[in-house]
Amino acid sequence: MRPEDRGKQLWATFTADMVRYVGKQVRPWSFRFWLRLCKAAYAHPGLVAVAVYRFCQWTMFTCRIPIIRQLATLFYYLLYTVVRFALQIEIPRTTTIGAGLRIDHYGNILINSRLIAGQNLSLTHGVVIGETDTGVPQLGNGVIIGVRAMIIGGVTLGEGVWVGAGAVVTKSFSEGSIVAGVPAKLLRTRETLTVNYGMESEEEYIHEKD
Repeated sequence: MRPEDRGKQLWATFTADMVRYVGKQVRPWSFRFWLRLCKAAYAHPGLVAVAVYRFCQWTMFTCRIPIIRQLATLFYYLLYTVVRFALQIEIPRTTTIGAGLRIDHYGNILINSRLIAGQNLSLTHGVVIGETDTGVPQLGNGVIIGVRAMIIGGVTLGEGVWVGAGAVVTKSFSEGSIVAGVPAKLLRTRETLTVNYGMESEEEYIHEKD
């Protein structure tokens, strides 16, 4: 996603976020979808942070009625504060993250406001994505970041990169890389890039590499 696209097709983006938790087996926003969504919110409180993040983007980039925008902005500060202290998750509304964001569990998750990430980003407990004097990370589609991993500086992670638990990423990695360690090193490259939907299935995401 590009920064200038924040707020565009926001409902479709939010729906894609929720589908990452519920799965593709049921029609979005049907009764069964809501039931599964409630179950997912209990299992993964990070879902609440995703919903608040998208609402906050709506207040900043989409809402055009002045009085509603002012009231919604006040509500945003309340919600952001609750998520920040209760769930210990910080994702500023200026952060650029594509559709299909999923946060598993919660706690000690800090995302830089200038991050640019693609679709189907997956975050877990303790993830830090931060800026240094070299810049801010840029993440491709389908990146998965493991527990307590850190991605620091002006690095680029290609589509489908998996970052192992506790890794500290300080350099760029290409599409399909699986990396781990301190500092992170390439373990292997995956032949098929996939994305998880819900808690039960894994579906082909990008493509089969030749």
